[in-house]
Parts: sequence; C-alpha cells; structure tokens
Amino acid sequence: MNLKLFPQHTGIWEGTYTRLSAGGKILYKHNSRLTLQLHEDKWSQTNEYEYKDGRKEFYDFGVNTFDKNGVLTFDTPRIYGKSWESDNVILLWWTYKDLPGSMLHESIVLLGEGHRMRTWQHSRNGMFDGLTMIEEWRVKK
Repeated sequence: MNLKLFPQHTGIWEGTYTRLSAGGKILYKHNSRLTLQLHEDKWSQTNEYEYKDGRKEFYDFGVNTFDKNGVLTFDTPRIYGKSWESDNVILLWWTYKDLPGSMLHESIVLLGEGHRMRTWQHSRNGMFDGLTMIEEWRVKK
C-alpha cells in the first residue's frame, strides 16, 4: 500500500461547513475543527462542530484500517462508508446508519499547502438532497 494523499491531510484543520438544500438555499453554517492522524495503515479522526447558537457536536470515528488496496472502511455507530485516493482527490461515500436511504459522496482536494476544499453530495432514497461545501485551513501538522 502506497498512500500519497492521506498523509498530506493529517493534522488539525479548522473551517466552515455550509449546508445547501437541493434548491440551493442555505440551511445552516457552522465552524469545524477536525483532527486527522495516520499511523502506518491506521487512520483516526475526530470532528468538532460549533454552531452560531452555541451548540456543539463531537464525533470520534475511532481507529480504522486501510486494506491492502488503500481503501479505508469507516464503521462507527453513526456511519458506514469507504474512502480512497484517486489521482489528486480523496473520495468517500457513506451512509448515516440512523437515516435509511441516505447516501453521501465526498471529494477532498488540497488547494495549496494547508488549505483544502471538500464537497458533500447528499441523496436520500435515490433523490438529490443538497450539498455541503467545506473550506478548511490546517492550523497544526
């Protein structure tokens, strides 16, 4: 296994998430802080979200292992999905376990050293359900 992109995404990233409806209306925005670590073939990740009303959320994705082909499987109480490298993009798909019929597809692209963009495409029961746009800056390697 020869990971090229995942090592470039490790560290602590801060940014903003903007969730759009299928019609393009802004549903909400929130700040984020992600901690991403790679140890040989193991990936760990935590996500912290803070909303304008002061509400906070914390998600720990635990430690997940890459297979011999470089595919990472997430299987947590909240989500199930897979992630892999494709050229200069990290791709993911996942489903929320408590939302039957949900499917998200994500692309992650480095824009430059310490700056990245992410896009989530949401669908539910085979119907388009909007987008989430994410811009982040690495604050610590």
